[in-house]
Amino acid sequence: MPNEPTAPASGNGDGWTYTLVPLPDGRTCEVLVHGRHDRVLVHQPGTPSGAAPDPLLAEVSDSLGLRVVIPLRPGYGRSTPNPGRRMADVPGDIEAVLAHLGASEFVSAGYSGGGPHSLATAALAPACRAAAVVVSPAPRDAAGLDYYAGMAASNFEEWALADQGEPAVRPWLEKQAAELRERPIDTYVELFGDALPAPDRAVVDRDGATRIGVGLRKALENGIEGWLEDDIALTTPWGFDLTTVTTPVTFWSGRQDAFISYAHTVWMAQRVSGSDLHLLSAHGHLSLMRALLPDLLGDLVTKAGWS
Repeated sequence: MPNEPTAPASGNGDGWTYTLVPLPDGRTCEVLVHGRHDRVLVHQPGTPSGAAPDPLLAEVSDSLGLRVVIPLRPGYGRSTPNPGRRMADVPGDIEAVLAHLGASEFVSAGYSGGGPHSLATAALAPACRAAAVVVSPAPRDAAGLDYYAGMAASNFEEWALADQGEPAVRPWLEKQAAELRERPIDTYVELFGDALPAPDRAVVDRDGATRIGVGLRKALENGIEGWLEDDIALTTPWGFDLTTVTTPVTFWSGRQDAFISYAHTVWMAQRVSGSDLHLLSAHGHLSLMRALLPDLLGDLVTKAGWS
């Protein structure tokens, strides 16, 4: 697919543009960008999620002098699928996108299913100066971690199928994706309502019709391949060793998280030398990043030496 000129994002999209970036192996990565600053924040959304304009992210990033770059992982939006990809494969795509955009260094923030991708970026991308890993699952083979403890039944269903491989999880994803495209927020609440404590439900009530709904539709506009690839990458070996990470990393988690227990975050922080850990009792899976975005991004700027 050839490179396309940038085009304005729709819906609350002031200052946001989508573009298609060619990758060295012939695939294409769709990217959403806000701002023109030299210093770059690579934002890595959750699973499933495309890139949606986010006024809060724009406001906080502008105040810190950061350009926001959101590369859609393979299979999401108009990004070419890359079946069999691992966590370790995505940093190379990010480096190619940033080279195309003329950026030489960056910080990374990954949320939920984007958290392991942010950690992989810290491990494998030399231009990454600092990383945030937010409400993230740990590796599926995490020794000594009771992986499913504290996970709501709705999220467990998907993970248990993904554990069995693509033939088991693909039909489930196809069914849910059809409904999410049609009624994104109603379906999301029907699917995962048991995983939404009060702080998270408040985020859905406030942002569902805009940021969350737009992101879900964008993720699934060309099918489930991105969601499927994420699920398989999350439940198979990541392709890098957490103990080798030397880039500054901060882990963030909410004690009310019912999607992924905060124990996952503690497990990872104990294995990444020199990392910082923030556990917040007032937050769950969705609320933490919204409420603490200025602190989270400010921490990245400080750790990168940009403050």
